[in-house]
Amino acid sequence: MLQRSVIKFSMTAIVCALFLSACIKSLDTAPQTIQTDINTFSDLTAAQAGAYGDLQNNRYYGGSGGAPMAWSSLPDIMGDDFVEAYESLGEWDNMTRWTYSADDPIISGAFSQAYVVISAANNVIQHCKGYQSGSTTAAAFQLEAQARALRAHCHFDLLRYFAGSYQRNSDSLGVPYVTVFSPDNPLAAKPSRISVKNCYDSIYNDLNRALAIYRGYGDIDNPKRFFIDSTCIHAMLARIGLYNGGYAQAAADASVVIGRLPLAGTIDYPQIWLDNSISEIVWQIPNDQTMRPGVCNNGLHASYRVASEMRDLIYSAAGGIRSDTNVIRRGIPGMSNISRTLLWKYIGTRNFKVYRTSEMLLIRAECKYRLSPGTGLDDLNTLRAARGVAAGGETGNDIFSAIFTERRLELIGEGHRWFDIRRTSRNVVRDECGSAGGSPSNTCSVGPDSRSWIWPIPFNEIKLNNSLAQNPGY
Repeated sequence: MLQRSVIKFSMTAIVCALFLSACIKSLDTAPQTIQTDINTFSDLTAAQAGAYGDLQNNRYYGGSGGAPMAWSSLPDIMGDDFVEAYESLGEWDNMTRWTYSADDPIISGAFSQAYVVISAANNVIQHCKGYQSGSTTAAAFQLEAQARALRAHCHFDLLRYFAGSYQRNSDSLGVPYVTVFSPDNPLAAKPSRISVKNCYDSIYNDLNRALAIYRGYGDIDNPKRFFIDSTCIHAMLARIGLYNGGYAQAAADASVVIGRLPLAGTIDYPQIWLDNSISEIVWQIPNDQTMRPGVCNNGLHASYRVASEMRDLIYSAAGGIRSDTNVIRRGIPGMSNISRTLLWKYIGTRNFKVYRTSEMLLIRAECKYRLSPGTGLDDLNTLRAARGVAAGGETGNDIFSAIFTERRLELIGEGHRWFDIRRTSRNVVRDECGSAGGSPSNTCSVGPDSRSWIWPIPFNEIKLNNSLAQNPGY
């Protein structure tokens, strides 16, 4: 059952100034929650901070033992870039061995938390209209833009796990697109699942409306990249377009981001992972002093080590600055005399980087290739140069392969791998499998037709709402 813990707003959040940028301090230090009693514009601003704060939860981007970390670390350990280590306590093995079911707490936690964020965004949207005049006009519209973008972002994240297809006009089942605020239960209205096409229609409606607001009322001040501004919305549109086949528009949206936020160079790149640089960061979720997005696959106590294939790739000439010790470390002794390579991007408490300019270069490269096979090398080489890697001379189909190799190198540990494999109908094949491969897991592969690519709708949600249809095979 979807439930929501109640946390009182800190006084800092209540007295935030009229503009959301004044809430950076409170958002940076403590997660907020839904404020149902909105009587002033400061209340509305605090409610928006709460919507952002809900993303810090362990079931979304945060991390703790056994928590879903559904859109941070989990998509990577479910793929082939990581190997379950002997240090594993089995907290995620249902997911990484693809033996999950409709009553799995990780799946139900991810599903419910996404709708918690959506409900918080709906709360802001519902109350914005009362302040979109007078001295608060521009600020209230900017709050609406951010809330709409949050709502769209979370629904797309849900699609990535629960939808039967990613195609733009697919009539397969998507997820409920919730636009009503319910303080006690985000799905209290008992909505049904709508088609993937209708989900995309609603997502685009929200994002395009948000862009129109920013064009009409100005962009927000976003010095630490903690909020969703117009640049971030273009990044969202680029990623969504890549998934659903809208390649021309995705490339155009990626170009907007690339033009506004240049890539980090070899000096700044390692500093990104120490939270000492905002170079090329489009949007990041601020560390609240407890958020550990890499708890399962980063640092000395990781349950999942980097696969040998990935280790060799990162430490080859193709890795460049991405082999820096602030990003990854190798030769670390482990149980059963295993020499481990461990990711270091999200060691301890860190800001989680949701979108970076490098992803936009990779999106544009792939879109170029899909629109005109044999193209896209220019963007790959731009990224390579920024990482201290020599330019490549690939041609034809080799460019397509190089794009996906570069995605693995650049985006490892950032929540992409499982979805990249799924959207390109590939297999997961783990060479290091079972005791002979130095792993407690004997689950070595999953084919493109497996039910495991699509998560089940949680059992408890269907029990409470019989209009929610289950995915096949569960």
